[in-house]
Amino acid sequence: MASSTCFNSVLVDLEFLENLSYFQFEKPKFKMLGDMLRYIRTFHLCARKWGNNDASLGALLVRIEDEVSKIAQEIHRVCFVLDDEFRIEASKVIRGYQVDIGSFMPEIDEWYISFSDCSRQSYSPDRDELLEFIDSLLENLEDILCWPKERVLRIWDEALIRLLEALQEKLIFLKNFIRFTTFLDQSNLGHLLTHVKVVALNAAYHSYMCQFAMSDRDLHKEVKFKISGLLQRIKPVDPQVYEIYIQALTTLKLSTQSHNVTLEMDANILEDFIDSLLSNLWEILKSDTFSMFSPKDQLQILYKGLRFLRTILKEQPNNFDEKMWDLTGVIVCDAGFVICSLFLDAIQDGLAKEMGLVLSDLLERIKLIRAKFAEKSPEGSTFTFPKVDELGFIDFLLENLMELACCEAGSVTLAKHQIQTIQEELVFLRSFMGKIVELRNDREELQGLWNRVVELAYRVEFVIDSLAIGDSLDSSSMSFESITEEIKTIKLDALKIFDREGLDITVKKVTKSSNHLTSERSMPIIKDVIVVLDDEATSIIDRLERGAKHLRIVAIVGMPGLGKTTLATIVYNDSSIKSHFHIRAWCCVSQLYDKKNLLLEILTCIFGKLSDKYFETSEDDLALELYKSLKGRRYLIVLDDVWDIEVWNNLGESFPNDAYGSRIILTSRHLDVAPKEKLDQEPHILRQLTNDESWKLLKAKLFPRDDRPPALCELGMQIVERCKGLPLTIVILAGILATMEQDGWKEVVEHLSSSTVSSTEQCKNMLELSYRHLPDKLKPCLLYFGAFPEDQELTTKKLIWLWIAEGFVCKTQSKSLEDTARDYLMHLISRGLVMVSRQSSTDRVKTCCIHDLLHEFCVVKAKEERFFQLLQGCDELSGFNLPHSLRRLCIYSKLEHFKESRLFCSPVRGLLLFDRGEKNLRSCFNLSFIIRIFKLVRVLDLSQIHLGFTFPSEIELLVQLRYLAVRGEMKSIPSSIVNLSNLETLIVDSLARVVVLPDDIWNLKKLRHLQISDYFQVSFCLPDDNLDNSVELSNLDTCTSAILSCENLEKILRKFPNIRKLKVKLLEFDDSVGESNDILVVDYLSRLESLTMHCGTFRSQCQIEFYFPLNLRKLTLSGFHLPWCKISAIGNLPNLEVLKLLERAFEGEIWNMEEPGQFPKVRFLKLASLDIVRWTASWSEDRHLPCLVKLVLDSCYRLEELPSCLGDISTLQMIQVFACPDSAANSVTQIQEEQESLGNELKVLISSKWDSF
Repeated sequence: MASSTCFNSVLVDLEFLENLSYFQFEKPKFKMLGDMLRYIRTFHLCARKWGNNDASLGALLVRIEDEVSKIAQEIHRVCFVLDDEFRIEASKVIRGYQVDIGSFMPEIDEWYISFSDCSRQSYSPDRDELLEFIDSLLENLEDILCWPKERVLRIWDEALIRLLEALQEKLIFLKNFIRFTTFLDQSNLGHLLTHVKVVALNAAYHSYMCQFAMSDRDLHKEVKFKISGLLQRIKPVDPQVYEIYIQALTTLKLSTQSHNVTLEMDANILEDFIDSLLSNLWEILKSDTFSMFSPKDQLQILYKGLRFLRTILKEQPNNFDEKMWDLTGVIVCDAGFVICSLFLDAIQDGLAKEMGLVLSDLLERIKLIRAKFAEKSPEGSTFTFPKVDELGFIDFLLENLMELACCEAGSVTLAKHQIQTIQEELVFLRSFMGKIVELRNDREELQGLWNRVVELAYRVEFVIDSLAIGDSLDSSSMSFESITEEIKTIKLDALKIFDREGLDITVKKVTKSSNHLTSERSMPIIKDVIVVLDDEATSIIDRLERGAKHLRIVAIVGMPGLGKTTLATIVYNDSSIKSHFHIRAWCCVSQLYDKKNLLLEILTCIFGKLSDKYFETSEDDLALELYKSLKGRRYLIVLDDVWDIEVWNNLGESFPNDAYGSRIILTSRHLDVAPKEKLDQEPHILRQLTNDESWKLLKAKLFPRDDRPPALCELGMQIVERCKGLPLTIVILAGILATMEQDGWKEVVEHLSSSTVSSTEQCKNMLELSYRHLPDKLKPCLLYFGAFPEDQELTTKKLIWLWIAEGFVCKTQSKSLEDTARDYLMHLISRGLVMVSRQSSTDRVKTCCIHDLLHEFCVVKAKEERFFQLLQGCDELSGFNLPHSLRRLCIYSKLEHFKESRLFCSPVRGLLLFDRGEKNLRSCFNLSFIIRIFKLVRVLDLSQIHLGFTFPSEIELLVQLRYLAVRGEMKSIPSSIVNLSNLETLIVDSLARVVVLPDDIWNLKKLRHLQISDYFQVSFCLPDDNLDNSVELSNLDTCTSAILSCENLEKILRKFPNIRKLKVKLLEFDDSVGESNDILVVDYLSRLESLTMHCGTFRSQCQIEFYFPLNLRKLTLSGFHLPWCKISAIGNLPNLEVLKLLERAFEGEIWNMEEPGQFPKVRFLKLASLDIVRWTASWSEDRHLPCLVKLVLDSCYRLEELPSCLGDISTLQMIQVFACPDSAANSVTQIQEEQESLGNELKVLISSKWDSF
């Protein structure tokens, strides 16, 4: 006979077989059989405990038990024998078991209906039996929901999945409720237990139907309807259900107060029930009806208080004394009463009054417990707002207030007078702060006043922004009246100080820049100075090129900041290494990594841009794809920043061992991160720099022209001795010393720790010193790097757009915000804090990153300064106690963990989400909870999350948004985006070929950057129906990329009078229209600096006349099929620095540069996919391309000759030739020889398509 023990036994054996690699192809079948058995077990529990004495039911149970016993015996035999014969027949055998179990379905179906009909008439169930049944039922639901999302969505639709998730959550609530009543006599809980039994039986039946009727779509509709109804029966919306819950809570509260019941209760039971209460309260907080509740701020405080209680129960249960246990029990019961009351459709006046009183008492009790724990672990300062660049924040606020004062529409119009008054008073206080900025450090009174002004400014911002989104504030402290009174008080205190200190009381125009920052143009990028340890690099290269033919690992090990990545980079880019290996790939691992992302990163290095299919492929298939791509080739893979051996265990099977001499470079802080049998020899322990090498590096950073003052040499040697040979420390130190006079150098010597401090600690001390010496306005910019995952390469334009949206960048009269932000970045680079990863063709910083140690410092410092909070994984998310004034939130976790964490923090202004799960999963991520909770958010980056096929329309409610980045396969943007009147940056990363913009896009007057990903050549389609009546986007700085018709080209582009970067795709010119369309004029865009234009295929060679703006610095053309005689319009542009002619931009076998002095400032020239055969130049005293630095020739398959005058260009540094004929390569070699004869070192790289790997 089968009992629950027999069921459990066979399920344990199936799980064992599932985890054996021996049965890897049978795993899904074992899983399916296990799911079916668990469903049968749930029915068996139900029938045995609550079934009647019907003979037919007894016979059914006997047949089920016999079948389970038979399966159990066979599966158990396989666990011990691992029979190959069974392995071959496994699919057939398991399928047979599934058919046998399925044969019970019709009878089970009938009995479930019977149980549901008579369940209310039965006696109340035993509490423990009911809990056992719910546990089994929850396993059934988990079986459905834990399958891979792609499979789940193929079987059940999204709506049904959400209902099943909601049902799972509500059943957990009922389970935790019953457990919370453990120490009450069952006689007091009859109604509650009966109610839960009825709900559980219905839930079991509905989930059973989902599992055993997967293909029946009509049945799915019925199940969805029934589950929706069942959820309503669980919620206390019905007065009868409400009374059942309240009666149980009241009884429990009385028992708690009189019998110390809570003392006997396990902390886990309390913690779990609080979690369920939070779940129900969260449902209310994020609902549409939440705004109708008058005590909104009290409910938010309750939510945070319950989260706090849950955390301390988990982390500090031993710190609860008897009184605190009793108090906690009362709090939980009262919280249950309040939350249940909120679900009622209509709250009577008497109940509302009672609920208000209970809520007030409840919050006081929570405050009491907070105070008790604060005594045991005092936090110190009570100042809770960000402490980074406070003056910068106030300047940003004043700018916004000035805009609002001029605003004629919106929710704030009624408060215009109050806003104007507050703004005028804040100008005075800002002036006062500017005068005490240095004095406050040594004066407690001044620092206190400073903090009061900053806190007041944050309150002003919160009140006005809340008003703008239509929120009313319940708190008296959050009103214009209270703020005005506070301003008066602070102003009086400030005037007393002015009088006492003899300070100038005159309010002058606020000077926003406390420090002068040199512009980017006058401050060239400091090229990385590397003290090349020749012995180290030579040793690694020798180990890579020689030794065993089998695959071997070369490990580079050393402490942080010693230069492991630098050494690996030098070796990776060495010319002999490039020629020795067929394939090279670089992969940055870090402490937190995702195997699939690592595989994609390596495959991207091999193949370049990956098609969409790779992102949809499973981990196992990607690993196989990588294996195939490396098979039979000599390859070098760098795994940078590895933390443990699991990285190799996860990736090792993807690296074939073909005896071709392939190698893996592995960099790490630790020795034991690679299997010893795979190492070529002992790990290469990176040594520290000697004092001489350290001084050499410091001199190179500070005095590149070797013009160092002699007086600084002795101090310099003292400083490098304390750097302990760590290159990172020296580079950062150079950034500090470069801004100091000689006295400052002496201060640094005194500050540096003695030799007893470890090198890593010394480096951390140096980072702290460098941060302290940063101008205030650069501090938030540096800390912001910590908001992104470690080792992530950041795109410069995205970074500075984020800085601007966050308010870190000061407005100036002479520069755009983007140029000012770029200056900020250049200063961080010049100080050695930010590293340049890639540069553009004009030598601008394209991508950048920071060192691991600096990233760690930024994360810690940001938390310390309350600048942002970084949360990683499920534990941190669920246990985080939300501070009242949290400014920015950065989440690294799976999306389901983020949703389950139920973080409620309405003041958050910046939300960055980094999904550590399946980033390319094509399922709709429900944004509604973000919209309801983070209503004041200004920066929302969802670019790491696939949002599905439609643009989330809920975003229209986030009217404060300045920066929005989304990702998915949306084909259009809804017209409701016009509600985002503050939007400055819109980034859409879509896999659809065209994303249609609404007509209302012209009303986003503040829009500065409109960008769509060009990963798959996706473009925006701009509306052109009503151009005559639409307004200009005068602030638009960037538009990439837009599809435009030639007919409306000029009309649309004139809407962007101040644009600086433009990327467009022109629809095909129509030959039938006439010659009037053969003129392409864009010279009216006087500020345009970068232009990319692609045109559709022409039926014949095009005769377009171009008129470009003279300010143009970068031009890319493709698809125009122009004759070479038309290139003079480009050659005469006076400021052009970068020219890329791609994919039939020009057509014809001969390009002869005839006109003298063409392309006077072009530094970078790329010719790709052109049909040119001969490229020549007529001799002229005014040389062609006199400033050329780099030339790239790509896939010009017929090219035979290059102009010989290239050999005379003294500025030329590099020529790259890819997939061009040998005759072109020979011509380049001749040019190289001519350059060498003139004493120039011209670098030439020639490769075929195959070698490019």
